[in-house]
Amino acid sequence: MARKRMIDPIIWQSEDFGKLSNLAKLVFIGLFSLADDEGRGRANPTYLKSTLFPYNEKLRSTDIEVALSEISRNMSILFYSYNESNYYSLLSWNTFQKIDKPSESKIPAFEKDNQDFRLLFDEGSTKSRRTVAPNKKEDNIKEKEEKRKEVVDTYNDICTNLSKIQKLTDKRKKSVDAFLKEFSIEQFKEICTITNSTDFLIGKNDRGWKADFDFLMRVDKATAILEKKYNTSKNQIKKENFTGRDYSDFDFNTLVKDFEEETNE
Repeated sequence: MARKRMIDPIIWQSEDFGKLSNLAKLVFIGLFSLADDEGRGRANPTYLKSTLFPYNEKLRSTDIEVALSEISRNMSILFYSYNESNYYSLLSWNTFQKIDKPSESKIPAFEKDNQDFRLLFDEGSTKSRRTVAPNKKEDNIKEKEEKRKEVVDTYNDICTNLSKIQKLTDKRKKSVDAFLKEFSIEQFKEICTITNSTDFLIGKNDRGWKADFDFLMRVDKATAILEKKYNTSKNQIKKENFTGRDYSDFDFNTLVKDFEEETNE
């Protein structure tokens, strides 16, 4: 079941939203109320009609399809098909929805270069449809992909003492996007440089524990690395560096064990 979603009051002053018909406005609000924690959902008109308007017998699935076409022309949303199923992805999802401990989407993310994916409402279609996403939306997706690649390449190039990234999963993509809201690429290069030369983070400790890409993507850990809080001897490590506990009276094995447990939460 979808979680409760927020409707930002600024939507009512949006010119793009104002261009929609009353039905399309309701359908659009319905789309983000039904979306999963990554802003994706099913875009089958029959499904949406039965889910959003179960008691409106006069409304047809074709009416919903027309509304979806309206939405695709005016709002930041991507409609696509994969394996003969229709889906949507809200491109500004993380801007307007703040979700604590989000669940990973079961819906495949759109892949531009994968021929198994097809955009809906393509202006090249023989039907009376328009393109689902204006160029600026496609550019936004391309820009995100390029930034993610730059982050991965930076990590693999600089962090030679750590394990390399083999696959950028959807969960990692989301982590990278969130990370880049807090740090620049230049800051990430500095984080990687510091990490790769810090004994504790590259496995030179009593347990051989090493940091990894997922660890660096955590904002609190990246901040601590930039502030060089891990560049200390074991007798100097204080509670503000880790989990809130004071390790001055603990041995180093205890510290690393708790450190690993926190990382795996």
